[in-house]
Amino acid sequence: MSQPHPLTDVTATSTTTATMTTATTTTTGPTTPGPTAEAAPAADDAGTSPRILVLGGTGLMGREVLAALRRRGATARVLVRDHARLATPEGVEVVVGDLRDPASVRAAMVGVSTVFHISPHEADEVELTRTVIAACEDAGARLVFSGVHVTSSNPVFGWLLRRFYGLVLPRYRGKFAIGRMVEASATDPVIICPSNFMQNDEVLLDVIRGGEFVHPCSPKGLNRVDLRDVGEAAAAILLDPSTPSGMYGIVGPRSLTGPECAQVWAEALDHPVRYAGEDDAALEAALTAHLTGYRLDDWSSSLRKLRRFAVHATPEELETTERLLGRPPTDYTEFVRRVVAQHTTAASVGR
Repeated sequence: MSQPHPLTDVTATSTTTATMTTATTTTTGPTTPGPTAEAAPAADDAGTSPRILVLGGTGLMGREVLAALRRRGATARVLVRDHARLATPEGVEVVVGDLRDPASVRAAMVGVSTVFHISPHEADEVELTRTVIAACEDAGARLVFSGVHVTSSNPVFGWLLRRFYGLVLPRYRGKFAIGRMVEASATDPVIICPSNFMQNDEVLLDVIRGGEFVHPCSPKGLNRVDLRDVGEAAAAILLDPSTPSGMYGIVGPRSLTGPECAQVWAEALDHPVRYAGEDDAALEAALTAHLTGYRLDDWSSSLRKLRRFAVHATPEELETTERLLGRPPTDYTEFVRRVVAQHTTAASVGR
């Protein structure tokens, strides 16, 4: 329920997160300072019970948010359907429940001041988010949401943008509606809009090891961000109640073409990797072998769109990302080397 989306997965979005951030937005968010990486955990009234609730804590992004909070010494509450799927129960209070059960969502928010929610990777994502928003409003909790958002200072232009991207990306219509719901909610909302996840590559890692990079990228470049950076930025916002409401684009340091991505992997693996992102048959075979259900449909219908849209970060988005992290964002080359090293170590341990 909490897996990232392909274009988020494939790329979430931010002001350009895209000339399309692959989903895209046209503002970078508040111009006031906002939180920084040094933000300290806010003390709760009782001094012990957690005040942050993380939804989707077993998903790729949720795990990174929990890990970042844990590194800051903050205790979070997490709502999960199956506690066995948590990467680790350390530093969290586990509540078993389901977003499809409004009563369990409301119960999980008792004593909570801030809620993290990622756009659900489900067919009923709009209703699920509506449940979360209603529970936040009833509890008086702030909502920090990560997903796709299209907006503009000009309401008419914003409407036209949503109409355009709704036509180009029909699978995103629900996500665009969710962004609008969150923005209009009485939750003092913060919307985090990441660009394309570097971790998409790990889903198809065996294909890359086999010599093909099939993730489509525009010839003009695709901005890619490390999910660890997104988790760190989200934690900084969650722990700082003074963060101004608005949208924050979280981006990587540069945009890459498909051949450039393939070359980075080739150098890290020390064998040739060719870009095959224009090959529909290769892409479909790779996706079908690794994904199922709604996520497969989403990736199949959305990934090809990245061939047509350049995704670049604005200077404002890069500045915001660096401020939240307290450092420059992770470069793609660093990410790839880390993944190769991790999997090499894991393979050695397994022998």
